[in-house]
Amino acid sequence: QHCVTSSCRPADMRLSTAALVLSMISKRGTAAFGGAVPNVAAVGRSAPSSGRRAFAEAASSSSSKAAAAATCVPGPSGLGSCAAALSTRGGAGGSFPYSTSSIVRASSSRTALNSAVAADAEAEAGEKAAPAENFRLDYKPLPNLVNKISMDFDIRDGKTTLTSHLTVEPNSAFEAGEGVSTDLVLDGDETAVKLLGLQIDGTDLVEGEDYELSPGKLVVKSSALTSPSCVLSTVVEIVPEENTQLSGLYKSGPMYCTQCEAEGFRRMTYYPDRPDNMAVFEKVRIEADKEGYPALLGNGNLVESGDTEEDGRHYSVWSDPFPKPSYLFCIVAGNLGSIKDSYTTTSGKDVHLEIFSEKENVSKLQYAMDSLKRSMKWDEDKFGLEYDLGIYNVVAVNDFNMGAMENKGLNVFNTAYVLADPETATDADYERVEGVIGHEYFHNWTGNRVTCRDWFQLTLKEGLTVFRDQEFSGDMGSNAVKRIEDVRGLRGRQFNEDAGPMSHPIRPESYISMDNFYTATVYSKGAEVIRMYNTLLTTAGFRKGMDLYFERHDGSAVTCDDFRAAMAAANGVDLEQFALWYSTPGTPTVTWSASYDADSSVFKLTLSQSSNSDEPLHIPVSFGLLDKATGEEVVPTTVLELKETTQTFEFPDVKGDAVPSILRDFSAPVKLVSESGADDEEALAFLAARDTDGFNKWEAGQKLFSSLIFQTLEGKQSEKTLEYVLEAFGRTLGDESAADFSIQAYAL
Repeated sequence: QHCVTSSCRPADMRLSTAALVLSMISKRGTAAFGGAVPNVAAVGRSAPSSGRRAFAEAASSSSSKAAAAATCVPGPSGLGSCAAALSTRGGAGGSFPYSTSSIVRASSSRTALNSAVAADAEAEAGEKAAPAENFRLDYKPLPNLVNKISMDFDIRDGKTTLTSHLTVEPNSAFEAGEGVSTDLVLDGDETAVKLLGLQIDGTDLVEGEDYELSPGKLVVKSSALTSPSCVLSTVVEIVPEENTQLSGLYKSGPMYCTQCEAEGFRRMTYYPDRPDNMAVFEKVRIEADKEGYPALLGNGNLVESGDTEEDGRHYSVWSDPFPKPSYLFCIVAGNLGSIKDSYTTTSGKDVHLEIFSEKENVSKLQYAMDSLKRSMKWDEDKFGLEYDLGIYNVVAVNDFNMGAMENKGLNVFNTAYVLADPETATDADYERVEGVIGHEYFHNWTGNRVTCRDWFQLTLKEGLTVFRDQEFSGDMGSNAVKRIEDVRGLRGRQFNEDAGPMSHPIRPESYISMDNFYTATVYSKGAEVIRMYNTLLTTAGFRKGMDLYFERHDGSAVTCDDFRAAMAAANGVDLEQFALWYSTPGTPTVTWSASYDADSSVFKLTLSQSSNSDEPLHIPVSFGLLDKATGEEVVPTTVLELKETTQTFEFPDVKGDAVPSILRDFSAPVKLVSESGADDEEALAFLAARDTDGFNKWEAGQKLFSSLIFQTLEGKQSEKTLEYVLEAFGRTLGDESAADFSIQAYAL
């Protein structure tokens, strides 16, 4: 057909004839061309390996037009059509950056290359196999990295075809040695992905000779990697409508949506689905029915959109210039409403903001938009971090297996964390929307621009970003109240986790299922560890550490140790002992006792620690002293560094009796107990009434009121305790000098 419609050389004619002959020999075609003519890869499975190789080499050395002729298949109408159409679909602007002329867009009846592996996986699904455990210390860098990728999603009811082109290069960080494999290892879930085509630089690969398939893996042998930089092309078929795991590409109500963290990308195609492979998603093309799915969204910036040559369909093309791991990839196709706004960064760049939801919920999106703009301004002011793209989109989804996801430039939220209406939403709902919107935006730098090397480092991005969203919410309202609420949550959930069989450090040493990593320990206690950096180094020192962290690691996948090293180097301090927080499970206990020597005017505070660590932890204990007679601070907030099992701290020139305020602002995630084992109710009443630290003021009141409640329950109410309660309540109520009325009300 090619030689009839185009001028062709003798070599082209021979190639076209060879394709025809091989298709007849393979017995995969039918007489008189009544059935599909297979492509080179399909033919190759029935021919001797030497013949397959020779044919593939001939194909790769011929003109692209001849290659297209060799891979033509009948289209739905019965007319011949070629995979080359992929390179021109959607007009010039929607074209694909690499030739796909030799990758067949086969019909769904074509046998998948990974069908045998999928069948084995299905057969073994009912068998109870020993779960595989992954260990942090087993980490090894990949010998080859994908540094650039282009993708084409052809979304149709009941079937989505995905064509991908991966630019593969050797990893300079990989240390090759004798007996060390340099094969290209790709992850893929054969139960969700039907592999239809596989090529390198336009040449079909041969199973057994060029690549091997096993459950969850596609290994391309190093001998098939034809050059230091080559392009691996794949065609796969997936069925989002049947994806009930909500991992990968799935359909939710009126839209298609992806969720790729932690390991969902492999449920769409074969790829090194791990966070240390950061690639530029150069071009992502999405095509779907125009009436059913008018909104086609992707990561990064919108390059082009328009109608296709096929009636009733349209496309959009997206490009993200910043390298990212596969877990941050996202597309959305749906019939959605939206609200729009804009934000101008400190440097003067205009950013288009848009929040999408089902059309009936559009009226409930404004507070989320306002929260987003406040988040952007706060990150600029607090950390000097500007948004880096020209578009920031947020999509609210009813069926979403996480609260929200920080996909680069295209956040996806559960509707519970986006929608807020004054008629139905409470104050807590508004606070939650603001906090989660901020959290996902802050991930743009702490998680996206700099991400974690492996999933054992999850707390690096999540603990840091939780701390940032806590600080943001505090600055938007009351820092003291926000701190109290966060500690209440920590004690209620994370301390219980620490005390039970699920106890684990914030950086676990092993896991069986990655999904089990999303815990209160990794998130909430991880945020407390970040807060301790801020406490030890001061806010200014922490900012210096953050600046150096981004300077060193922007565009990289790093570890918790890299973050700690940046903090130490920026401030000229030794944080080696502090590293124990990353590996120690459980909640430490700090025991205190105090004494005052009136003759020498010295106040002494003795602190002891116990934990699951073999060595003492580095614990910051914020401390203050208040004059018992006047209530004035005689020692303002000072950070004591508890680095030994027991330490005594002396405070000279203390005139008169003083009341200690220990662990101010809850400066470390520990249990604080007095050596005597009993609370001094007089001291509690004093602190509840006079402490200048909002958290300790509230904490003292909680203990004092609780004591009175239990006394009353037991019928042994102490008049003295009641007097203390009334005194504390009265002083708090009558304090007209309070600068923060929120904490005053909260204390009451």
